[in-house]
Amino acid sequence: MSVTSTLSRIGPEELQLALIAGIAHVQTRRDLINRINVFPVPDGDTGTNLIFTLNSVGQRLKAGRNRRIPQLLDEVADAALDGARGNSGAIMAQYFHGISESCRQCGELDARQLAAASRAGAAAAWSAMSRPVAGTMPTVLEDFGDAMVEGVEQGIGDIRQLFYRARKAAHRSLAETPDKLTVLRDAGVVDAGGQGFVDFLDGIWRYIRSGKLPAGGELMQPPAGGEEMAHAGAAPSEHRYCTECLIAGEAVAVAELREALEALDASSLVVAGGGRRARVHIHTDRPGDVFKLCSGFGEIKQQKADDMTRQHGLINQRGRIAVVTDSAADLPAEEVDRLAIHVVPLRLFFGDEEFLDKLSIQPSAFYARLADSDFHPQTSQPPPRDFRRQFELLTSHGHEVLAMPISGKLSGTCQAAEQTAARMHEQPVTVYDTRNAACGQALMTLFAAEAAANRWPMERILGALEELGPRTRTFALARDLSWGVKGGRVKPWMHWLAGKLRLNPVLANTVDGRLTARGVIPGRVGAVKRFARYLTRRMDKRQTYRILISHTDAEADARRLRELLLTSHPEVDACWVEEASPAVGVHAGPGSLIVGLQPWRAPEAYDKGGENA
Repeated sequence: MSVTSTLSRIGPEELQLALIAGIAHVQTRRDLINRINVFPVPDGDTGTNLIFTLNSVGQRLKAGRNRRIPQLLDEVADAALDGARGNSGAIMAQYFHGISESCRQCGELDARQLAAASRAGAAAAWSAMSRPVAGTMPTVLEDFGDAMVEGVEQGIGDIRQLFYRARKAAHRSLAETPDKLTVLRDAGVVDAGGQGFVDFLDGIWRYIRSGKLPAGGELMQPPAGGEEMAHAGAAPSEHRYCTECLIAGEAVAVAELREALEALDASSLVVAGGGRRARVHIHTDRPGDVFKLCSGFGEIKQQKADDMTRQHGLINQRGRIAVVTDSAADLPAEEVDRLAIHVVPLRLFFGDEEFLDKLSIQPSAFYARLADSDFHPQTSQPPPRDFRRQFELLTSHGHEVLAMPISGKLSGTCQAAEQTAARMHEQPVTVYDTRNAACGQALMTLFAAEAAANRWPMERILGALEELGPRTRTFALARDLSWGVKGGRVKPWMHWLAGKLRLNPVLANTVDGRLTARGVIPGRVGAVKRFARYLTRRMDKRQTYRILISHTDAEADARRLRELLLTSHPEVDACWVEEASPAVGVHAGPGSLIVGLQPWRAPEAYDKGGENA
């Protein structure tokens, strides 16, 4: 691009490079944008969400050449819709969608066409929001677009001059956002989404002015988080889960979809896109209701439900190791909250219908559906993007990350986490194979989280886990092996033999992380009492234990088992009863009992000498 002559038109190649330059500059500003994020939710992730969204666009741009303007902008809009994350990402996706729709008949873009497209993008962004709020990102988009149009109306035909003028207007608009939104003024910050858009414009301006891309045009790896948050005292969202999905269909009825979603008990609704695809962003306490409603408008893809309460808590936990696990771990809910454990959900499928384990389908709904469905449910490991999203959020807040997935011998989840961590270059993410599942995995995760809360360094936590892992046992009393046969985890002859002899197999984890048969409990009547005796014989009478019991639609049996274990072995630090995750229930079937046993020594006790002192 010549930087001396008048720039009256811009072609697809120049537009592509300008967009890449804008994206690259936003990447360098992630920490600042995260730091000033107070609206609509003070969860410190606007910068991360914008980068996730824009990186999707950048990768698509760098993958192709020789495209006409309409094709190029269609790909930008599609990529933004695919990668959109968070409120700001959904708004940005709709902005690109509006620009794309405005340029369907364009060849090279002149000043008037660029101005019209900018205004159309802003109008589309406003229309995507259920309850638009002045002083936020769409306000800055609108003021930029209006300045572009006003410049053209005043006779400006040079794109450089026009863009410079409109960019200045965007900066002024951003500076005025605290005057329009009290929460920004009280926090002493400007709108984070608006800041991200202005940074995007600044990157484009640097390219227009110099004709050069930063770092050779490469999309840069965002820096690790390192700034203090400006919003530690801000109030969290009125709803817990930031819920998103992509809807695909022949013609998605966006207006009707938005109207239906507005009737839910929810907030921060943005519906972006149109035609064959739309993306929904909404804050709710019931992600399952959102996904069920959306399924009536097309095929649901890319489901996610991020815990904003957990994200808000990151503000006050800076510098300590963040512990991540997957939903196969049957963690007590109160301990998840107390220790700020981050849980990545496994996926469940009834036929073609997808659910997020424990988020869009709860155990009670799962077993009701299991009884009526013509399909045997299947489970799937979380896609790598789910781990990447979680890891990026945590590292962007200055955390080291310790991931504690289900045993690599039982699921590909551990491998997915490891591969994701490896692709994050030098970000501080460690994946530890628990070589366990369900209750045992949960007990390992609880120990790691308590050690992290005591500010243990990573090396020390890993050393303690290596010692504790072989001593943390999981036992499962399987009442009906037919579910394991259907899921491919149990051989048919084992099911046949157990039925003939009226035996209840006991499965247990091995030191290397497999799950094998380790005994049988005879008969149906009295099985819980005999299972309690089986477990007690495997407990050291001199040792204090932590016990975690989970069940698959068998709460009365689980509580009876707890009573029996506490009576026979009173030296217990804690004994929880939890519902097993639906992902576990797929393979265990209704009526099963799962028990985790862990010889217990509190992490703070390690500071007093002895092991790992």
